[in-house]
Amino acid sequence: MNRFVNLLREDHDALWRLLDDVTDDTDTTDATGGPARDPVPRRPARRLVALLSAHELAEERVVWPAVRRLCEDGDALARTALAQEDEAKRALRALARLPSGGPGFTACLRTLAGLTRAHLTYEQEQVWPRLESRLTERDDATLARRWRAARRRAPTRPHPWLPARPAVLGTVGPAVAALDRARDALRARTAAGRT
Repeated sequence: MNRFVNLLREDHDALWRLLDDVTDDTDTTDATGGPARDPVPRRPARRLVALLSAHELAEERVVWPAVRRLCEDGDALARTALAQEDEAKRALRALARLPSGGPGFTACLRTLAGLTRAHLTYEQEQVWPRLESRLTERDDATLARRWRAARRRAPTRPHPWLPARPAVLGTVGPAVAALDRARDALRARTAAGRT
């Protein structure tokens, strides 16, 4: 049992590693002792945007409805988490639009990292224990299956205008994800043509 929470944990572990990778070098200085040019390359920042965008949409489709249904204080847990996610989505969208090394990139990345770390900690310490204690074997299997499907069909870019309603996300989310993946493929072809 706990296949579902293990899948969530895998995503969180990947997010923690990526957050550590993109923020480890942001406090460097140059040879004169002044602030160094932004050392975080665009590619890890894009990976963070893609992973976090997909993760949050999948949570909105699968996790928060389950928390609301299964946990005694599920509505309050979900409201808190969704408010955190909304704030992170705005920072994600800002980061996705900023050029690496440009003004504000490092500050935006630090803001996003702080918001994401607080959110991940909240889920792991407040939500998961309550959810795990309420999961039946059938719930666990169903939620694990739904999570995998939601993650496969999730967008790779932040879409803060999408409401956090499972029914809407289930119909609009895959279409938005298809557009995101087409844009990703076009960007990859364009980048390959420049080398």
